[in-house]
Amino acid sequence: MLFRLLALLYNALPVRWQRRILNRTQSRFLVGVVGLGVDTNGQVILARHRFGAPEWRFLGGFLSPRERLEDALAREVREETGLEVEPQRFLGIWMDRYGGDSTAEATLNLYWTARVVGGEAAPADDVSELRWFGRDELPAADELAFENVPLVLAAWRNEHS
Repeated sequence: MLFRLLALLYNALPVRWQRRILNRTQSRFLVGVVGLGVDTNGQVILARHRFGAPEWRFLGGFLSPRERLEDALAREVREETGLEVEPQRFLGIWMDRYGGDSTAEATLNLYWTARVVGGEAAPADDVSELRWFGRDELPAADELAFENVPLVLAAWRNEHS
């Protein structure tokens, strides 16, 4: 009975007030686009960033409002590396936290494979190191920034074995 009464009151409010209530009562998180960048030799490029976790991570970043997902991924990879990529297969969605810390802020990351189609790999100012890894040379799980990266790498390895 109480929920019905609350619903009636809530629905009677103007939409702008409903949104204010939601904004103050619901958790928020960032949405990221992440690419498993692969070159013509089947190598994967990973980066170490100057800010945040020092471990290896895939290329990507945050989605801007009204930006297409594939465009955001291509933009982020180009900004970080100078490489032009073409998003390929959608791998999945994972809620990631740095270093697997369950108390850390979460980012909802959308993962793709991305084929490198041009450009020269050179680290941007916020990237301390870029490195190409063969399928059997990929870093161990404790050398990766996000808890779900090993799952993405395992899925990629299985596809290419």
